[in-house]
Formats: sequence, structure tokens, C-alpha cells
Amino acid sequence: MFIERLIEEKNFGDIEPETRGQIKEDLLGRIEDRINATILENIPAEKMEEFSRLIEAGDAEMIQVYCQKNIPDLDAVIAEALVSFRSTYLNS
Repeated sequence: MFIERLIEEKNFGDIEPETRGQIKEDLLGRIEDRINATILENIPAEKMEEFSRLIEAGDAEMIQVYCQKNIPDLDAVIAEALVSFRSTYLNS
């Protein structure tokens, strides 16, 4: 829903469904990258080694639980990253 709203706010006008799909795919990748970078920036340094092991194990649920436990106000941190992304995207 966030991506759909960004596309509408960017006002591309009348675009082909295939192009819209490509834009959505691109935005999803960019947003995921921004969220991942934000998480890495906010993991305490002393927790980074343990976090790296979780990443290597690839258990998404455990990673999410770990982040919730070790990043204060994770939801607010991610929301701020999304607001920042939106601002950058719409002003470019």
C-alpha cells in the first residue's frame, strides 16, 4: 500500500501496467535496502556479531524478533526511514 501511494503521489500520469509493475518492483527493492540499512545502523555494536550469525542462518522470524528486542522503538525507527525515503523519492 505504501508503494502504491508513492506512485500516485509521484504522479507519473497514465502509465502502462507493465511500467507500473516495474516501478513497483524497483521501489520495493529500494525500500527494502533502506530498511535494511536503517536496521544495521541501529543494531548496537556489541550485538552485531550475533546479528550477523542470525542473518547467515536466514531465519526471517528470528531476525525480526532479534531486531524488536535489540533496537529501541524499532517501529518508529522504520517509520522514520520510510518517511525519509518518501521525501527523497517525491522530491527527486
